[in-house]
Amino acid sequence: MTRSHLARTLAAAIPLILVNAVAFAGQLAFLREHLPWGLAGQITMALALESIAVFLALHAHVAALANDSALRLRLSSYGFGLVIGAMNYSHFAGPHWEATFPAVAVGLMSASSPWLWSVHSRRVSRDALLARGLIEAHALRIGATRFMYHPARSFRVMRAAAWTGTTDPAEAIAAIEPQGPAARAALDFEPERLSDMRTQADMVRFAIGEIARSANRSIDAIAPAEVTEWLQSHASEIPGASIPSGSYVSDVIRRSVQARERASGGKVTHLRQSHGRHA
Repeated sequence: MTRSHLARTLAAAIPLILVNAVAFAGQLAFLREHLPWGLAGQITMALALESIAVFLALHAHVAALANDSALRLRLSSYGFGLVIGAMNYSHFAGPHWEATFPAVAVGLMSASSPWLWSVHSRRVSRDALLARGLIEAHALRIGATRFMYHPARSFRVMRAAAWTGTTDPAEAIAAIEPQGPAARAALDFEPERLSDMRTQADMVRFAIGEIARSANRSIDAIAPAEVTEWLQSHASEIPGASIPSGSYVSDVIRRSVQARERASGGKVTHLRQSHGRHA
């Protein structure tokens, strides 16, 4: 596990532990006065009550990581969380369930625990599935200013990009307006560092460019395995980023070649030299 992954896991674990600890303390405080089982029995009861929703949330997390259906388990964890939260609320509420600060606090801790688990679970499972190429990255994002002044053209670009999976604005605009300024900019733009890349598609395109230049090869002759191997060998330059799958790399190569051909009005398989470090 990388340092960034460990930090993210700890950042998620600490609030979850605190929430469940407070919920457990609320249950135990009530049971200490109302359940004549001794301290061991009271602790066991409090732990059992608070662990039901967590148990279901954990198995929903495991199912999501395995790309299996987790909806019923997740909904069950929410349901049990609400029931246990209502019980915890009732321990400290007024005579007619009037809200008090302790009642709201401990009830909220019990009810929110499975929901917080699911937030972390969905983030982790999505990262894992994205790395395996089983789900798509986020859709194309176009700025509010462009939408405000050109709503019809922006909608046309986003509609086409939603089907092709294009996430780069310049590439998406070039697909709709092949001879426009955005298309020419897409051809000329050459990023300086791999560490500047923010999306998997950008990282793949960067690797394609480096491989093509180093061997003076055409873009469409580069195998996806070469790109994946190149990215793995430069993984230290992209801390926290996952290496895309071969199918994802193949799709990016195909779309990059098509975008360059549309932008130039003909077959373009060699990268254009820029005035930057590759000049």
